Amino acid sequence: MADLMTPLWNDMGLIPPIDEAEPTSSVRSPYEMDIIRFVTMFAITPVRKRILLGFLEFRQTLYLSGICYGFQWLNGSFSENIELIEHRPPNDIDVVTFFNLPDGVTEDIVFNRNPKIFDHEYVKSTHFVDSYFQSLQMPGAQLVSSTVYWYSMWAHKRDWSWKGFLQVPLSPGLDGAAFTILNNAIVDGGEQ
Repeated sequence: MADLMTPLWNDMGLIPPIDEAEPTSSVRSPYEMDIIRFVTMFAITPVRKRILLGFLEFRQTLYLSGICYGFQWLNGSFSENIELIEHRPPNDIDVVTFFNLPDGVTEDIVFNRNPKIFDHEYVKSTHFVDSYFQSLQMPGAQLVSSTVYWYSMWAHKRDWSWKGFLQVPLSPGLDGAAFTILNNAIVDGGEQ
């Protein structure tokens, strides 16, 4: 796709849902990248940096609660060039966390460790994350149905424009480096 440091937006300000040069290739949404590349690409304005900081803090809360294995689909106005499209900054980042729990850990245990991570309004107001969860441990047919739901919800804008989105693995080890990159970007941008 595009270079490693700039958002993958097309002329419409959207991440294309497919490789526009080779529409039948397997290069298509959701595009996979690690958290470092994601932070580096999208830490381009003070508002986006604030949202990214909240997002990384949300991920840290997930790890502390026992959700360390899986990936997240990232979307919403944050994944668009909303500054160009609607002449405004993004308000938050839309996230579906697809997760596996380690042996012996149940969703009840995770919930009891930190019930606030499942409080949609709390997470949105505190971390700027419009958060949803999807267990990867549900029966196959249900998992396919749920995944199709999320894909169909996120592959279009409300005006029916096709768009792509991103997939970032949960990675407690890399998140520390992403925090450092983001904090340096905040300091270098004079936003501290």
